[in-house]
Amino acid sequence: MCGRPLIIGHRGFRARYPENSVAGVRAALAAGADGVEIDIRPTADGVWVAHHDLRRAGRHSRDWTWTEMKGEGVDSLDGILKQLDDRHWLFLEIKPLPGRWLEPLLEELVAAVGPHGNRTRIISSSARILLKAAEAFDGGHFSLIVKHLGLTPLPEAWSLSPHHVLVERLLPTGRELHPWTVNRPRRMLELARLGLPSLTTDNPEVALFTLGSRRRQNAPAGPSTG
Repeated sequence: MCGRPLIIGHRGFRARYPENSVAGVRAALAAGADGVEIDIRPTADGVWVAHHDLRRAGRHSRDWTWTEMKGEGVDSLDGILKQLDDRHWLFLEIKPLPGRWLEPLLEELVAAVGPHGNRTRIISSSARILLKAAEAFDGGHFSLIVKHLGLTPLPEAWSLSPHHVLVERLLPTGRELHPWTVNRPRRMLELARLGLPSLTTDNPEVALFTLGSRRRQNAPAGPSTG
């Protein structure tokens, strides 16, 4: 195996730290991860926060203000971005939300990502959300999250972020594949041998021990446009 794929910490360093937290991001990068994957949602007052679940303490996440979220220990996207430099990748998952909530906040999201845009991969399980994001960002990397087979037509330049068990069946599509969540060392080795550009894992420390420190020079491929 010549080099290795990018190692991306799932929700930061989910195996050992609170998910989507600044502490987890710091730990993943300190361990040597090439980047992190973070889930984002907007608050009621329009702040993008690092939060996975649709509901929190019985309330819809969109009903929480930023002040309330912060009081619960939730970190903002801005807080996450401050941990990254130009060596690090950010896989940014926009969680499903109605267009009327997304569209007014896309300009703010583009501005927040700003200088880190070249190393940001926008991912989502919603092709509709990705299409809107691709319109807002001036170029960039876009991946559709895939949990089962049966793809709808997609822009040619988009890659896929499949559950790792689907990788071998999706190879014939010819699309770039960025699998998740790869936690078993044996599976890490199998996917690395396929030449995939990245893998996302709950424990980047284990992935680095398993696959080594030398990164494949062409991983991932250059910018794609929507």
